[in-house]
Amino acid sequence: MPTLDRLLEESERIEPVPQVIHQLMDLVDDPDVPVSEITELITYEPLVTANLLKLANSAAFGFKKKVDSVHDAVVLLGLKRVVEMVLLNSVTKPLKSAHQGYGLEEGQLWKQSVSCALMASAIAETIRAPERHTVFTAALLKDIGVIILDRHMGETFAIIRKTMEIDGRSLVEAERHVLGIDHAHLGGRIAEKWNFSQALAGTIKDHHLTDEVTDIAKEVAMVYLADSMCSMSGINGELFCGHYVHYDRVCNLLGLSEANVNRIMSDFYARKEDIYGLLAIL
Repeated sequence: MPTLDRLLEESERIEPVPQVIHQLMDLVDDPDVPVSEITELITYEPLVTANLLKLANSAAFGFKKKVDSVHDAVVLLGLKRVVEMVLLNSVTKPLKSAHQGYGLEEGQLWKQSVSCALMASAIAETIRAPERHTVFTAALLKDIGVIILDRHMGETFAIIRKTMEIDGRSLVEAERHVLGIDHAHLGGRIAEKWNFSQALAGTIKDHHLTDEVTDIAKEVAMVYLADSMCSMSGINGELFCGHYVHYDRVCNLLGLSEANVNRIMSDFYARKEDIYGLLAIL
């Protein structure tokens, strides 16, 4: 198994997140930043704007009026949806491939990442957390380490599966035992290499909550809960379905009842097909 430094070098092959996303992340969760400043930031990125308008004009939204500008997109879709679409489009390519080392078919990692991001965003909105877009991005990128480790799985896949079945270990615990590193920790280090904030990188690294923790950051709790919801819903691949050890604890931390969780999952399923319909466009 390559060293961590070698794995981080390999992460350079992944198409990096555009610089505009870093700037967007700095602005979008600040309530004092005017919407016009965020809109202008997107407007001056031709490729980002083109992809946004392509999505907004797709049949998935069915607007009678053509969306001809970022301003139009914000008016018709709302700033929250526009920002989510920009973030989704920025990390599409590496996630959409098949990852056979983890038993994931083409598009499956992308589906579970998008689903987790949208559920995490809904959780943040429900509890009125100010870090909604940071949580959305962390949930979207939480399994970025899978892309790198997948290339080195080979026969290790069977050993990891056996370790999980016989010893009752989670995927992350089995990865550490067999490979010496897990996809969450590697993902956090990749996020640091991409110059994301410590909060974002830390949330990616800790989102499985496999290490003993006394205090769970709210961002981590939201991503953990969203990931658990994706597992319970059958969205996550077999290896990624966790044990939900901290489920009750994070619900209590976030002040969410079972009814709240069920409503978020129900709302997601009501529009799931429309969401997945975007996959062919991105």
